[in-house]
Amino acid sequence: MKLVFAFVSFFVITFCSFAQEVKKDNSLLLIDENVKIGKLENGLTYYIRKNSLPEKRVEMRLAINAGSLYETDEQQGLAHFTEHMCFNGTKNFPKAELVNFLEKMGIKFGGDLNAYTSFAETVYMLFLPTDNDELLSKGFQVLEDWAHNVSFEDKEIDKERGVIIEEWRLGLGADDRMRKRAFPIIFKDSKYADRIPIGKKEILETFKYETIRKFYKDWYRPNLMSVIVVGDIDIAKTEETIKNQFSKLTNPVNFSERTEYSLPDNNEPLISIETDKEATGNMLMYFIKHPHKIQATVEDFKDGLKAQIYGGILNNRLRELGQNPDCPYIMAYTYFSEFLARSNDAYMSYSMPKENKIAEAFELLLTESMRVKQFGFTQTEFERQKAEILMNYERAAKEVDKTESKVFTQQCLNNFLSKDPIMGAKNEFELTKKLLNEINLEEVNSLAKQWLIDKNQGIMVTAPEKEGSIVPTKAEILAILEKVKTLKLDAYVDNVSDSPLIENKPAEAKIISRTENTEFGYTEIKYENGVRVILKPTDFKNDEILLSAYSPGGSSQYPDADILSANYSTSIIASSGIGKFDNTELEKKLSAQKVDVNPTIDELSEGFEGNCSPNDFETMMQLVYLYFTQARKDSMAYGAFMSKMTNQFKFFRSSPQVAFSDTLVKIISSGNPRAIAIPTDSQLETVRLNKVYEIFTDRFSDADDFNFFIVGSFKIDSVLPFISSYLGALPTKHRKETWKDVSSKFPETTKEVTINKGLEPKSMVAVIMSGKFDWNYKEKLKLQIATDVLNIKLRESLREEQGGVYGVQIMNRTEKYPNPKYQVFVAFGCSPKNVKKLAKTVFNEVGKINKNGPTEEDLSKVKETMIRERETMLKKNKFWLSAIENSYYYNDDLKVINTYVEDINSITIDDVKAVANKYFTKEHYVKVVLMPEKK
Repeated sequence: MKLVFAFVSFFVITFCSFAQEVKKDNSLLLIDENVKIGKLENGLTYYIRKNSLPEKRVEMRLAINAGSLYETDEQQGLAHFTEHMCFNGTKNFPKAELVNFLEKMGIKFGGDLNAYTSFAETVYMLFLPTDNDELLSKGFQVLEDWAHNVSFEDKEIDKERGVIIEEWRLGLGADDRMRKRAFPIIFKDSKYADRIPIGKKEILETFKYETIRKFYKDWYRPNLMSVIVVGDIDIAKTEETIKNQFSKLTNPVNFSERTEYSLPDNNEPLISIETDKEATGNMLMYFIKHPHKIQATVEDFKDGLKAQIYGGILNNRLRELGQNPDCPYIMAYTYFSEFLARSNDAYMSYSMPKENKIAEAFELLLTESMRVKQFGFTQTEFERQKAEILMNYERAAKEVDKTESKVFTQQCLNNFLSKDPIMGAKNEFELTKKLLNEINLEEVNSLAKQWLIDKNQGIMVTAPEKEGSIVPTKAEILAILEKVKTLKLDAYVDNVSDSPLIENKPAEAKIISRTENTEFGYTEIKYENGVRVILKPTDFKNDEILLSAYSPGGSSQYPDADILSANYSTSIIASSGIGKFDNTELEKKLSAQKVDVNPTIDELSEGFEGNCSPNDFETMMQLVYLYFTQARKDSMAYGAFMSKMTNQFKFFRSSPQVAFSDTLVKIISSGNPRAIAIPTDSQLETVRLNKVYEIFTDRFSDADDFNFFIVGSFKIDSVLPFISSYLGALPTKHRKETWKDVSSKFPETTKEVTINKGLEPKSMVAVIMSGKFDWNYKEKLKLQIATDVLNIKLRESLREEQGGVYGVQIMNRTEKYPNPKYQVFVAFGCSPKNVKKLAKTVFNEVGKINKNGPTEEDLSKVKETMIRERETMLKKNKFWLSAIENSYYYNDDLKVINTYVEDINSITIDDVKAVANKYFTKEHYVKVVLMPEKK
């Protein structure tokens, strides 16, 4: 379960209601013919869509069109509490039997089984296999039970109070304190001011049982519900099941009508300025409220496209300004979109100002909007943005038969909750192509005058509270609003280049070997320069090609003093542009292409990560080639990057959670100077542009030992000429190089450290066990199973039995180089008074597994989940890219992919017990505890 809460929901398609002089097309938008929509006599709406990605899987949703806004004063927090209770006992699944049953079937709690509560809705989610009729039938039974058969047993309610309180506790901190002061101001006279979904602690601890039962009875009713089923299913059979399962639901005789709560108008700006000692940064939000326009007609859709064009161009300008080291913000963007309440849209600007630059950032945001109001956008910006929008819709249309069911499920959910259109990707693309030809620049430019009005304004500022901080007053904010109205500005100049990325295409290099792997469908190519390229064509996606590459060496080649220069080098160089193009020019050049290439430098290797559309494959190869041959040394990009880093880390150090993480890293690395979680100012000062450029060009000057892996939608004969021209022509020095062992050493003895930081009654606990690892495939499987079993036991003991935590994070990591080692990590948040008890429980559960191994039931659950997860992964490009690359990097045998299920099923209780005793070391660990400051 998760609590979904946000200030603003941003959608790609937004709305406006500008009245055109030309004739409007008020015909209704098409509805995707692949979606079956129906309504039962009791008012329940259902959506059904057949989709075979992933195969033999189905996404199921139960949506309740009611959330925390519909609570009475005595029920604050109980919409969310009700969501929790749906997992704590229903008519057909008593107590914790629901989670227990689904885990036996390979359904992962928190991943495949989840829910969220927001202001206006509550949504329950299931992701199930469809190759088991009993399980599918049970899935529908679960949805029905959630709809009207939740038990709400007194004992279970009381047990869940602790879990909810711990979720509430996780949210405590600077942001929570500032938000509680700000919301009553910026959302004045609205329900949103005092209905944060998590609720109030005093109510959560003391509400009467009947109070929550009444909320469930009042709002969980069929005329506020939707059942959504999308996946590898039979539509007719599914519709019959829904009718049989949900027609029996009845509405209360006298029920409250659902009100669509809005944000009221305001004539004077609503301004909230809040500071806190633990705030981790400046935040500025500026909005102008407008009535929401439902997108129902072709004209509405056209208005949405205009808004997309407007927002896209303005945000490009804001990113361009951010390339200047003197820019007052770290990041900023502006959109017109639905705003918090479904009945409101807003012109919304958001920024993270740099230290002592809040006023300047606010003025710059307003100034750029005013520049649009005075001069509009340029024709070249307009055409470029239209091309980018059309590309995105075209890609969605191309991938419609390779789109995962969860995407279609969300579209149906948005239609039910917000009346968003569900046209289907192909219909959207065809309509977009038509309408973009009709929209002219003047229409888009006129939006600024429509949206930038004097009433319904709101400003929210949050900032750290510390000596020397400059935070504007309300009067200064108002003065900036007035000042910008009178500015006489210059028009924006759109500097673009028509030059090609590469003037002269390199000649195709000679292939010295070509090897086919018919078992796993990939081809290995080797060139005279030493570059090796492994190609695997797939049909998993229609418009996706993935790239990865590595070469041994990495940051280990450089001394401790240069570690941050090495770590930041790829980010700085990538933000500098490439070849003849600075970063802004490059973004403009590639705006209508789906291509992304990022150089990487890790501790032991350097390489690339990238992706592209098949049409843009040559561009992807060109970018790789240019990073080797024409990397840019750009002082402006360097200055902008370092300015942002310095400002971000300066703020982060105020956070108790950041201090906790920083301490943890230092301890488990035994103080290795290369292990830096949060760099100090003096460490940041060691990052020099000359050294950054020197390291980057050194790492990417010798392609002799580079291995490239390309997986996706392509034919080898079609892409090979580009690979031969660009990768085959990469420079080489033929140096023989590998990594150096500069790795951190885990403490030789147990370490227990407590740090006191933070104002709230909030603690965090982390336990890490680490040591030598017996590197082999089967050992990794056993450790993963042991880790997943421990996850189940800690969830049951810490959360369900004791109510002491909201969740527990458990993971393991194994490394082969430079020396095989492992790490098991357990972490949770809790009340300070429960730290000792819960930490002891962790070691008790570890001890039980070490002594007895897992139960047969838990072992079966974990195996089934791993097998089910692998079934879906086998049809993903990302899985094969990683698997093939790992087979080269680690010299692993790919054949284990074919024996995975057999290997999983062969692992016994004794196997897990043995591996737990080897790696769950109760006698050798690091434990770090965060406690509040002593008063």
